[in-house]
Amino acid sequence: MKKLSLTLVSLLSTSLFAQIQLSPFPMQAIGKAAQLAVSDKDELFIINTQGELWQATPIMNKLSDGFSTQIAPSVAYNRVAGADKQGNFMLWTAKQRYTSTIPLAKQAGMHPLAFATIAVSKQGKQHKLVRIETKGTQAEITAMASTEVLPDAQPMQIDFKHSAPNQGHIAILAKPDNSTYLHGVLGDAIEAAEVQYLERHTLEPLAEGLSMKGLVFEANRFEHFATNSGAKLVSVMSGNGEGGRTVLVGEQNGKLVLEQSSSPLPNNRWQSPFVFNRKLYAVQMPHLHGKLVEYTPQGAKLSEHFMQDGFSNHRYGEYETNLAASASHFAVLPLRDYRHIAILDSQGQLQALAQTLPAEIRKTRASKDSVYLLLENGQIWLAQ
Repeated sequence: MKKLSLTLVSLLSTSLFAQIQLSPFPMQAIGKAAQLAVSDKDELFIINTQGELWQATPIMNKLSDGFSTQIAPSVAYNRVAGADKQGNFMLWTAKQRYTSTIPLAKQAGMHPLAFATIAVSKQGKQHKLVRIETKGTQAEITAMASTEVLPDAQPMQIDFKHSAPNQGHIAILAKPDNSTYLHGVLGDAIEAAEVQYLERHTLEPLAEGLSMKGLVFEANRFEHFATNSGAKLVSVMSGNGEGGRTVLVGEQNGKLVLEQSSSPLPNNRWQSPFVFNRKLYAVQMPHLHGKLVEYTPQGAKLSEHFMQDGFSNHRYGEYETNLAASASHFAVLPLRDYRHIAILDSQGQLQALAQTLPAEIRKTRASKDSVYLLLENGQIWLAQ
C-alpha cells in the first residue's frame, strides 16, 4: 500500500473529497453484472451473467433477457442496443425487441443516433462500420463504410466546429495494421493506420483521412476534447522508433489534420489520455509507473505538467483502454492495484480514498453525478 499511496496536495478541496463516498451498489435482485451502461438520461443499465437486461436506476426493473454478456450495450433515445447470445445485433425498446443476423465485433463499441445505431460488424474476414436501422420486427444494415476498421474500434460522433459532444458525424479508427509498430498491449497486436470522418447516414467520407508514414494510432477509441472554437479528437500515435504520444486531431479545409502532439515516450511505452472538466490528462506508462500528467495546448505542442505517480487506467492486454471516468464535478482514476481509486476534482487536485475494493476494477461508466465501477467479481460499486 506504501507504493500506492499518493502525496496529498496541501490545498486540497477537502469539502468535495469528504462528500465523495464509495459504496456497493445493491445487486441482490440482479445478481452478478457482466456489462453496464449509462443512458443519455443518466440511468444505469446492467446485463447480468445470465444475459438479463436490467434497468437499475432510478428504479430497479428487469426489462428483457437473451442478451450477450460479451458485448457492451449502448443506451440512448429510449433504446438499448446490444447483441443476442449468438453475437448478432439486437435492439430493445419498451414496445418491441428487434432482432437481426448482423454479427457484431465482440470488442467494438456502438454509438446511438436518434433513428439508428452505428456499430462494427464482422463481414467475412473484415470488420466494417455499419449503420443499423429497424424495419418491422427486424434490424438491418442501411449503410456500410467501404474501408476496413479496427475489430475493436469505438466510433465517436463529433462536430469539429461545435464543442458539444454527440453532435455531427462519425470518427473511426480504420485500416488495421499489424506490422508498422509491434507492441500489442491493447488486447491484440492490431493498430489503426488512419483516422476517418464519415457522414452518419451514408458512412461516406466527409474529410480526407489522417495517416502518417511510419506511425499508427495505438488506440481503439477517442476522447472528445472541447475547445472555445469547437472540438478535437484525442488519440495516441506511436512509431518511427518512438512510443506513444497524445495527439489532438482536428478538421481543416476538408482534411483531418494533426493539430497538437505531446512529446513521445520511449519505444514500446504507451499512454492513455482522458478528458475531465475541459482539461486533457494522460496516464503515461500505466503498466509501469502510472505517471499522471496534464496537457495544455501551446501552438503545435501539448505542454506537459507532472501531477502524481501510481495510477493505471488500463490493465495490460485488455481492450478497455481507459478506466478513468468523469462525472460533472469529479473524476475517478484507479490506482495501479485496481482496487483503490483516487478522486480528481475540478481544480486538478487529487486524493486517494482509503477504502479497498473487494476485487479489481474491470469497467467504469459515469453519469452526471456518479461513477460506477464494475469489478472482476461481478459487483458494481458507486462513487458519488
